[in-house]
Order: sequence, then C-alpha cells, then structure tokens
Amino acid sequence: MKRNDRVSIRRQNRNLAEKFSAILLLEISMLLVPLMLQAQKPVLRLSLKAALDTAMQNNAKIREYHEKTEQKKYLRKSAMGNFFPTISANGGFTWLSKNPEINMSLFKGSIDDMVSKLGTSMIQGLQLPPQMQLALAKQLAGLKQMPPENLNIDQQNYPNLNISVTQPIFTGGKIIAARKYASAELKYSDEDLRKTKNEIIKETIDRYYAIVLLKAVVKTREQVVAGMKRHEQDANNAIKIGMIPPYTRLRAEVAVANAERDLSDDQNKLALAKLALKTSLGLSSSINIDVTDTLRFQACPLNLSILQTEAKQAQPIFQMINQKKVMVKQKHNLDVADFLPQIGAWGTYSTFRNKYPIIPSPFMVGIQAHINLFHGAKKINELKATQHLAKEVEAADVYAHQQVNLWVNKSYREVLNKQERYRKLQPTIALAKKNYSISEKRFREGLGKSIDVIDARLLYEKTQIEAYQTLYNYYVALSNLYLATGNPQKLTDILIHQQ
Repeated sequence: MKRNDRVSIRRQNRNLAEKFSAILLLEISMLLVPLMLQAQKPVLRLSLKAALDTAMQNNAKIREYHEKTEQKKYLRKSAMGNFFPTISANGGFTWLSKNPEINMSLFKGSIDDMVSKLGTSMIQGLQLPPQMQLALAKQLAGLKQMPPENLNIDQQNYPNLNISVTQPIFTGGKIIAARKYASAELKYSDEDLRKTKNEIIKETIDRYYAIVLLKAVVKTREQVVAGMKRHEQDANNAIKIGMIPPYTRLRAEVAVANAERDLSDDQNKLALAKLALKTSLGLSSSINIDVTDTLRFQACPLNLSILQTEAKQAQPIFQMINQKKVMVKQKHNLDVADFLPQIGAWGTYSTFRNKYPIIPSPFMVGIQAHINLFHGAKKINELKATQHLAKEVEAADVYAHQQVNLWVNKSYREVLNKQERYRKLQPTIALAKKNYSISEKRFREGLGKSIDVIDARLLYEKTQIEAYQTLYNYYVALSNLYLATGNPQKLTDILIHQQ
C-alpha cells in the first residue's frame, strides 16, 4: 500500500472517530440534561402545619364536598321562594287562515223557538182583538225560521298578552315542610363536609409521617450499607494477612448485597409515599417535596371518658343522623299534606281585549281549591314507607353510637399499646447497639467472627426499624383516635405545638 493511501485511510478513520465522538457526546448530553433539570427543580419543604393547610385548600375531595354544600345553600333559598307569589307573563300571536264562523246549525232551533215565544208574548201584550191576534200570529209563523247561513267573524289576527299572579294560601304545610327539609339537607351537607375534612386531616397526617418514617428507615439502611461495606473491607484485609479464611469474604459480600437491596426497596417506598402525600395535598406529581419533621416520640394526654364525651358531641356521623331524622319528619309532613286541600289565589290582567269577538274583563281574580279524592292508595303506602324510614334512622342512630364507642375504645387501647411498646424497645435498641459495637471491635482485634459482626449489625438495624415502625403506628393510632372523636384538629394542634 502506498504512503498516500495510508495517510488517506488514517485521515478517514480520524474523521469517523470524531463524528462518532460527537454523536456519542450528543446522546450523553440528551440523557443528562433532563436529569440535570430535574435535579435543579426546587424542593418544596413542608412542615406538618403547611401540609395540612395545603390539603385544606387544594384537596379535590374537599372541593367536591364544598361544592355540594354550596348546592344545598341555593336549594334552601329556592325553597324559601315558595312563600312568595308567582308572577308570569304569557304573550303570543295567532293567525287564522280564514275568518272564523258561528255554526248556526248547532243552536238555530233554540233561536227559532225563542223568536216564536217572543212574538207570541208581544202579541198578547198588545191586547188586540182575537181576530187581529190570530192574523199576526199567522204572519209571525212564517218569519220565525232563522236563515241557515253561518255568521262570519271578521277577524283573522289574534294577539294576546296576559300577566298572571298566583299566591298559595294553604298547602297543608307543604311549603314549610319543604323549607325545613332544605335546611336539614344543608346542615347534613355541612356535617358531611366536616367529616370529609376530618378524614383528609387523618390521611395527611398518616402520609406525612409515612415519609418521616421512610426517611428514617432509608437513613438507617444507608448506615447499614456503609457499615457492611466497611466490614467487607475489614474482612478483605483480614484475609490478606491470614487472620480469617477466604470463604468469609462471600458472607460479607452477600451482606452488602442484601443491605443494598433493602435500601433500594425502601427508597422506592419513600418515592411512592411522597406521591401519596402530594395526592392528598392536591399538588402536581412533578413537584419535588420533602418534610421537615423527624420521627420522635411525643406524648399526648389522653382520658377515655373525656374522649367518649367528645365523640358524642362532635362526631359528624351523629350530627348527620340527627339531620336525617329532621328530613324524615318533614318527609312525613309532606306525605300528610297530600291528603289535605290545596288552596291558592290567582289574578290575571289581559290586553288586546278588543281584538276578540267576546271582550273579556281586563282583570280577573279568584280562589281555587284542589283535593285529590282517590289516588289508588299510592299516598297511603308512601306514608307507611316514611314511617318505616323513621324507624330505620332510629336504628341507625343506635348502631352508630355503638360503633363509635367501640372505635374510640379500640383506638385508645392501640395508642396505649404502641406507646408502651415503643418505650420497651429502647433498652433492646441500646443492647443491640452495644452488641454490634463489641462484635465489630472483637473482629478487628482478631477475636471475633465475621458472621458475628453481620448478625449484630442486622439485629441493630432490625430493632431500629422496629422502633421507627412502632412510632409511626403510634401516630396512626392517635390520628385514628381523634378522628373517632370528631376532633382531629386537636391532634394537629398538639403535634404542631410540640414540633
């Protein structure tokens, strides 16, 4: 091969290498830019108070129930409108293709008979001699027959404009019952909204502390990974100088791999926990969030009898059932009103009166009464159904009190159990930590085994995570207890005050 050919080939290879490097750098930059942009996104750091405030403002479920409450407000105003008169205007224009006619054939006989009787009466009233009366009667006999032709009405255009007023006078209590029913529905909706807010408060607290828990767990897992890697290095050094057999390296490597796997699992759980909290807060999934609190024990003063009293007074379920009772009572009143007469006054003013063949009065007023005499026992059965509905609500009230009382007792005992469990775990954690420290020191001095260090490290990790999980369960039990009393806001005040 000639020298010039070799130079040309080297130049082509150099150009291809430069192009490949440029393409590779472009692809790497395309992969790194999104990661850099994501890393540059600001992190929204939230305290518990900020998280709760955000949830109250942005949570979609709260907005849904708030809109339901607004609907009930306008429905109550609508029910109030039944007390006032109804004013309506009715206008239009009618054109007939031909002039209307009076059908004389329908009442011609009546008119003929009336004319005959009128003529006879007139003849008798004149007190004429009998001969003249007979002669006039004969003449009228030929004239009494009306012509059979119909009469035309010279009008084809009929405009109309009427203004009507209707005022109910007596409806059997329907209007009052409807207003009370609408007011009860509004109060029910208010309590339903409060119940929803309480549930979102509990949900937010649980998900907030889930992040706090997983952050602590991830930090512990990271410490375990670092400790296992440090032990792996110590084991390698010990193998090199012949202090321990080479097969012990495999144990250390397996321990590192298991620790890294557990760390990866909990990191994924932490990401999902943040996504769940963002859902409760009504935030976009693209926003980076973090929490500012740490997982530590905070005692809450608890008294079972006081909690039970609070539940009876503040639990939204009881208030909702009370409003259900009001609605059932008003439903009963509406059913009874169907058996009573409905009386109303009305008035009408008409224009364009002179455009009609018969000119009506400009004003008309009247009173109308209506009562349904037979309706196929439909209303009676509806009334009986309402009576059973009232008994159903009473039974629901008794059941709700039983269940809430059980709920409060169960949650109270769970709080005490988690609280006591967490306290009893502290000596176990201290012992596991001391055991791990001793095992690691003995191994470095050549007096202990690698497996002893690994087991001690895992035992210490297990007790730490168990304590974190118990503490998280303690807060979940607390939020459940205060939700049962209907006052989760009291728990938030305690937690925020002690932050």
